[in-house]
Amino acid sequence: MINLSKYSILLLAAGTGKRFGKKGKKHPKSLIKIEKKYLIESIIDILKKRKAKQISIVLGYKSHMILQVLKKIKGIKFNIIKIENFRKNNHGCSWHSFKKSWFKKKMPILLLHTDIFFNPLFLDNIIRNKNKNIIGIHSNNKILKKNSLVVEVDKKLRIKEINYISKIKNFLGEVIGINKISKLSSEKIFNFMDKFLVGRNKKLPWEIVINNYIKFTGDSLYAIKKQNYYWVNINSNKDYVKLRKF
Repeated sequence: MINLSKYSILLLAAGTGKRFGKKGKKHPKSLIKIEKKYLIESIIDILKKRKAKQISIVLGYKSHMILQVLKKIKGIKFNIIKIENFRKNNHGCSWHSFKKSWFKKKMPILLLHTDIFFNPLFLDNIIRNKNKNIIGIHSNNKILKKNSLVVEVDKKLRIKEINYISKIKNFLGEVIGINKISKLSSEKIFNFMDKFLVGRNKKLPWEIVINNYIKFTGDSLYAIKKQNYYWVNINSNKDYVKLRKF
């Protein structure tokens, strides 16, 4: 069984969900209900079954609503990180906001989005993989959208580029928002973010921030091939309907 007690687990849940229309105005995407459970609850259940004891969560939009849900969850100690500029900045800044908390223990990071519904095999394969730095991807390229963020790799599955699908021709798969980052690379990434996340760069998603990190430092981050399990990133009402049908 996977043991996550040796990881600093970070959930990103600060976004406003602009593309989700009326539902996004009522509540954060992490509070979408599927099978009588909120998305964030389903993710935490997956983590609890893998011996997670403490979880850090970055909150912004309607944070009080998420906190009400978290209060009812037992067996997990939550470290809440509230950010103020979540409307102006992107989740590259959300990741960076975890720096102060991370430096207290300096453990490998497991980072997950909270607007996804996925087969736990994605997570298990990432944790079990011998490479210490993994950017999780979905290999089914039939479900890609115009704004999908994808990964290009070399023969050893080392990541050459992370970018929008319009900018990469030969990609392995779509980024899914489940990542494993080593202790050493986590420290390097935070130090890189200190200087990089200024001005317009604050509006960049973490995928583009990490792409710049790879280009600048030459650090080795990897992907895993043949990851075709069920996964949905709920950005719009169409995604929600698709998930409900499933």
